[in-house]
Amino acid sequence: MDAFYEESAVNVYAKKESKRYKLFNIVSYIFLILAVITLVSFIMYIPAVDFMVVFGMQGAFFLACWFLFHKLKRRYNVSYDYCFVSGELRISKVFNINKRKLVARIDCEDMIQVGDIENSSYDRFKADPTVKQVVCTPNEIPSDGKFFMYVLANDNGKKLYVLECRELMLMNIMKFAKRGVLESDYVMQERKQR
Repeated sequence: MDAFYEESAVNVYAKKESKRYKLFNIVSYIFLILAVITLVSFIMYIPAVDFMVVFGMQGAFFLACWFLFHKLKRRYNVSYDYCFVSGELRISKVFNINKRKLVARIDCEDMIQVGDIENSSYDRFKADPTVKQVVCTPNEIPSDGKFFMYVLANDNGKKLYVLECRELMLMNIMKFAKRGVLESDYVMQERKQR
């Protein structure tokens, strides 16, 4: 029995974040161009020691600024994709809609517990110093029809993944997961909203 389910957690402020991403991207390229110009000038004025120090320091400064803005732009316009394929959950971080980076591949056999973050079991796992929490959502409040779900898994040590998804994702996971993986005090989202 094969199963495929895909879902995305898109940033609520995607338009605003997209503008910030573009601004940081433009500024980083300006610093890169300035760094190239100063480094070319550095090479041209090698015989003149006075100019060599000035152009070298400016080039290093512009390269450092480019690196800083290049790294900062990756903090904006971030969303997450969750793909569940026949017993494996794949979590990807998406930068500015078109670049993606795989965060984790979690096999259902490696899942220890799955549940809702509003339950006490989540707080217990979060407080455990041996468990590393990995937040895989850009939002602080779940979008309409979604909830925050946690997945505690053995992934090079115990990791607690927080996802923003619909209950259908949880149902697909439970088709392949071991018995007892779903937390005992889990209440369906439909009942909670009543």
